[in-house]
Amino acid sequence: MNRDNYEKQIQADRLLTYALFDQAEKLYSEVLAAEPDNVEAALGLARVALERGDEALAYERARRAVQINPRFDDALRLEQRLAEVIAARAAGATHQAPQALRPSEQAAFARNRSMSDHRASEEKRNETK
Repeated sequence: MNRDNYEKQIQADRLLTYALFDQAEKLYSEVLAAEPDNVEAALGLARVALERGDEALAYERARRAVQINPRFDDALRLEQRLAEVIAARAAGATHQAPQALRPSEQAAFARNRSMSDHRASEEKRNETK
């Protein structure tokens, strides 16, 4: 990996952390176009899709990462978990667990306590309805 692509990938990781999905996706795509065998950029694109709530696209992108490197554990775990989720939905699973916070939301709440308090009060208000 050349230095420019490495820096783009690091920047894309930061952007993803701060929920700047369009910019992160652009940088991951640029890195992957320059280095088609970059499994971390391919996985980054899968994480962007997952953060946006597009599980089908995230699964496709995770599969691509696994094809690039079948021994990359992060890609394998994501691909397997998304396969399970998609299969459960296709089977018509009726029970849905409460939606967990996305990693970017968890990070934001950890930095800003008032956001966490606000979410808790919103959940409490919704329970009473």
